[in-house]
Amino acid sequence: MRLYIVCLMTLSFLLAGCGTTLSGSGSESSSVRPETVPMLAETSDEQEQVPSGVEVELFPELLEPVHAAVPGEVVETVPGGEIDWSGNSIRATGTGVVDTGNPNLAQARLMAERAAVVVAQRNLLEAVQGVTVDSETRVENFMTDYDVIYTRVEGVVRNARQPGPAVYDSVAGTVAVELEMEIYGSRGLAGALSTAFAGTDPGQVSMSDQTRDFLQQYSALVLDGSQAGLQPSLYPKIYDADGNLLLDTSLYASYLGSGGSAALQFVSDLDRVLSLPAFSGSPLVLSVRQVTGQLGTDIILGREESDAMGWLGSALPFLLSAGKFLLGVI
Repeated sequence: MRLYIVCLMTLSFLLAGCGTTLSGSGSESSSVRPETVPMLAETSDEQEQVPSGVEVELFPELLEPVHAAVPGEVVETVPGGEIDWSGNSIRATGTGVVDTGNPNLAQARLMAERAAVVVAQRNLLEAVQGVTVDSETRVENFMTDYDVIYTRVEGVVRNARQPGPAVYDSVAGTVAVELEMEIYGSRGLAGALSTAFAGTDPGQVSMSDQTRDFLQQYSALVLDGSQAGLQPSLYPKIYDADGNLLLDTSLYASYLGSGGSAALQFVSDLDRVLSLPAFSGSPLVLSVRQVTGQLGTDIILGREESDAMGWLGSALPFLLSAGKFLLGVI
């Protein structure tokens, strides 16, 4: 599997504020939170609104969202269903059997459809548990350790939407129903998990002059994980060559759990992405030296590549708002 991260970047930023080190097993010994600064100005009606937890001064002319991901392009099959990382959704199907002994065919189909929904909800709950949260944890671990998480995930599953009509198979005498829920979003999985990350958000963040310059001048940064076996997750981490933590995306869990453009985008066709006008200007491609963590979702950069990433922690909300932070799997 090949994995890329794409976000706006340049090489002129220096590495700063990275005190977390990587142990021999691939886990960090402590966490470092991005540096925050007060708001420079109140957001106006013309500025994109950022949800509570992370307050960001926004510049609409720089942060027009770009949607590079294509639903169905990056799909991971798990027990119970599938995770459509590029479509920001988790899907599962359930089947109900039509009672041939019921003389009322319409009623029999309706009862079979209701049974199919129950089965689909059960399958969706199983699929959700297989979602990778970070390099050490899947959703099932959170649901086991936190009763409130289990309850909230169950609630999201019960409210999962049915994207299309039920499918009746007259030959087999069955009714099939598909249900889906969001990965990122206030009514999705990230929103349900947000309790586990409460208190980790960095507070107020304002766009620096340097970040603004990057948004204006550079189209994308690509972290090429094609040879490293990088795997997708809700909250990946990025380390420099010395094991210092450059970015822990879980610090922005409340922002990623709010929906809208605040989501990581997953792509598989990197050539297609870089051919888009929004990304074709001056992309920078850096190689991932290796991946770390039990589930292979965290990135370790080479020494030269690390110099380009020191500022990413405080800039992440702006990159997300612009749709310029992408994870791609092939």
